[in-house]
Amino acid sequence: MIIDFHTHVFPDDTAQKLLSEVSSRAKIPFYSDGSTNGLLNSMKMAGVDISIISRVATKSQQVEPYNMWLESIKNTGLIPMAAWHPDLTPDPSAIEVLKENGFRSIKLHPDYQNFYIDEKRMFPFYDAAQCAGMPVLFHAGIDRGLPSEIHATPQRIRNVHLKFPGLKIIAAHMGGEGNYNETEEFLLGEDIYFDTSFVLRKMPLAILERFLKRHPVERIVFGSDSPWSDQKQDLDYFLKLRFLSTDAMEKILGKNALEFLGLFKQ
Repeated sequence: MIIDFHTHVFPDDTAQKLLSEVSSRAKIPFYSDGSTNGLLNSMKMAGVDISIISRVATKSQQVEPYNMWLESIKNTGLIPMAAWHPDLTPDPSAIEVLKENGFRSIKLHPDYQNFYIDEKRMFPFYDAAQCAGMPVLFHAGIDRGLPSEIHATPQRIRNVHLKFPGLKIIAAHMGGEGNYNETEEFLLGEDIYFDTSFVLRKMPLAILERFLKRHPVERIVFGSDSPWSDQKQDLDYFLKLRFLSTDAMEKILGKNALEFLGLFKQ
């Protein structure tokens, strides 16, 4: 089974506008139309069985409607991460409700949501997520659409991990595009998950090999960042990495994600 741990979808009536705006600002192309059907078609072409989908709430009042929409499109091939916003009161019961509604993780984007990952106002949320056993995926490193300030550097991610060691953290983009030296210093070998989204085909191959060999293979998951990267091209590239064993590939492509999200128990 192949799982893409990092994808984005948008409602049909806003997808084209959103993609055009981000593409223009970040100077990156898009590889599907951003809709649910667009992602499903991409998955079919690539041979991806499940995509983990998300939306980023830039305002607290967006969280509830975003999560309702994500719930409405959930199916066997699309599993949503819950939206959240740092301005919300981190009531543990609210996170439990998310779990009851079928969400298995939460997505945060510190750049778009304007918070530093290790600032103290986030600690009650991290504590609540940790107590609820709810993993959190952070956009990490630079965002090409908002390049002026990085709110989730590898060192800040490590600060959160040390403060909340029971919180399951996924640092997207292999710890952050352009932060590879800092990622190597602060995150490699830690009990933190990486996904390969967006950077898989952009990282220098020697650095990618070093990361995939030095970080525990059980804590790496395949991701594309669709529609900002092409699922098929990413998967084809990954399958040609000769330095990975078949067992390592199987873990990164699906087994790790299944275990992480509790979709099966060994």
